Amino acid sequence: MKYQTEEQKELMKFGLVLVILIGVIGAVYVFSRFLIKPNVKDYEYTSGSVSTSAISVGTMLSKPEDEYYVLAYDFGGSMASSYNTYGSYYTANKSSALKIYYLDLSNAFNSNFYVKDKSNPKAKKVKDLKMLDGTLIRVKNGSIVSYVEGAEAISKALKV
Repeated sequence: MKYQTEEQKELMKFGLVLVILIGVIGAVYVFSRFLIKPNVKDYEYTSGSVSTSAISVGTMLSKPEDEYYVLAYDFGGSMASSYNTYGSYYTANKSSALKIYYLDLSNAFNSNFYVKDKSNPKAKKVKDLKMLDGTLIRVKNGSIVSYVEGAEAISKALKV
């Protein structure tokens, strides 16, 4: 064995620790890079859209038009497609059609105004409203002027 000074022994220990440390870091890199499959998904970002025709009960009497309709129904209900068709057909085929705003009665903001049995067709204020699934309300200058319930009555009122 060769004679080594204390400084040389310390330098050898430092070198050994350095080699071990680099080896551990290299092993972690190899393990994480090649052995672990990434579970990260690339998410597609879609731009949101704001509906100008879907409203809540609280804002239904304060729209910018002087006169318009509010078609209230359960968007997930069995008659939803019929009510949506009536509104779409009315606005697409009438040259002097009033704007129709759609109100989802199943929405949490509107659910307090959705009743299954006894509505209030004489309501003039928002707080007095009780609507059945399929209600057409005509609003003029911020006041309720007509109130129609049911698919057949809505179809007649819109003349579709």
